[in-house]
Amino acid sequence: MAISALVVALCAVTVTVKVMRTDAITIEQERVLDQASLERQVAADLQGVGDDPVKVVACPASVVVKVGTTFSCSYLRRGNIQEADVEVTSDQGSLRVTAAA
Repeated sequence: MAISALVVALCAVTVTVKVMRTDAITIEQERVLDQASLERQVAADLQGVGDDPVKVVACPASVVVKVGTTFSCSYLRRGNIQEADVEVTSDQGSLRVTAAA
């Protein structure tokens, strides 16, 4: 009887130690671009000298800040809806904006 109690106690200690030694799972929330800032930057990047101003820009919400991420934004210029291709070029949120052909 004493031996079985000792075995149970040792098993409990072993399980406790193993549970305590496991690494905690960390969940890192993905950073996303601020949509209003993104749309302002796209408008500024599309604005060339002498161009008609870009009136409205619409980009997707919750774009993840990850190098190589690509997406499209729509914008209004001269009464026409046009598309711009956008690529995230740094983990700090730098972008490359090009008017789609």
